[in-house]
Amino acid sequence: MQPFDPDGLTLAWNERVICNTVRGREYGRVVQPNHDVSGGGGQLRRVLRRASAQDEATRKKQRATADRAMKAFKRVVRERGLTVKPYSAETMFDGGRVVVLYGSEERVDLHDLSQVLSSEVGTRVELRSVGPRDGARALGGGGMCGETLCSSRFPSYEKVTLRMAKDQDLPMNPGRITGLCGRLRCCLAFEHPIYKAFRDRAPAVGTTITTPRGRALVRSYRVQQESVMVRVDGAEVDELVSLAELGGARNDEAPSK
Repeated sequence: MQPFDPDGLTLAWNERVICNTVRGREYGRVVQPNHDVSGGGGQLRRVLRRASAQDEATRKKQRATADRAMKAFKRVVRERGLTVKPYSAETMFDGGRVVVLYGSEERVDLHDLSQVLSSEVGTRVELRSVGPRDGARALGGGGMCGETLCSSRFPSYEKVTLRMAKDQDLPMNPGRITGLCGRLRCCLAFEHPIYKAFRDRAPAVGTTITTPRGRALVRSYRVQQESVMVRVDGAEVDELVSLAELGGARNDEAPSK
């Protein structure tokens, strides 16, 4: 999913359009009507026109060609016992070629396979090796949050690091911080600036600070609430105190060793 310049067209959700992309002319679906993206940086590529009935018929034939290419690829992979994971096949709208995406943990020479498939399908077939994250993007699916995979819904090539998970106080449990692709979840990068900005303003966990209720020990963070959980001296339960109440106060004492 990516933004395009409608070039004067007023487009509604779910309309089909022909766009100018880095790969040439492409068939696409509108997932968000006209809106302002000023400040996003970079010049947007243009929507060329609405898709016609002829475009729809052409696309239907192209999908059928892509399906044949994928079925043939899976069959040959099984026959040869190759250790590759077929992800998806897509026909370029200009009809010049079918691009088959696959993944492999080791380098595999598939040059002759490309020729075999091209001959069987009747059009040029290009085999392209991609990483696990791009494979998940091609396959689609749902994440552990129940929403569409971030890699499909919000494509981003920002590097995701373990530091991001630590800054968000997430347990270093692979089941919690990795996605379906087996790599660190994309949302760690999306949400990291919010957590980092909060931590830069909040007193560190384990420090003693002065609050409107008296001196207190910072126990944990509540980032979405712009607050910290503290235990006031003499109290038996933790209390929620907002950063606004603290007036931007930082640590009175360093965390105890």
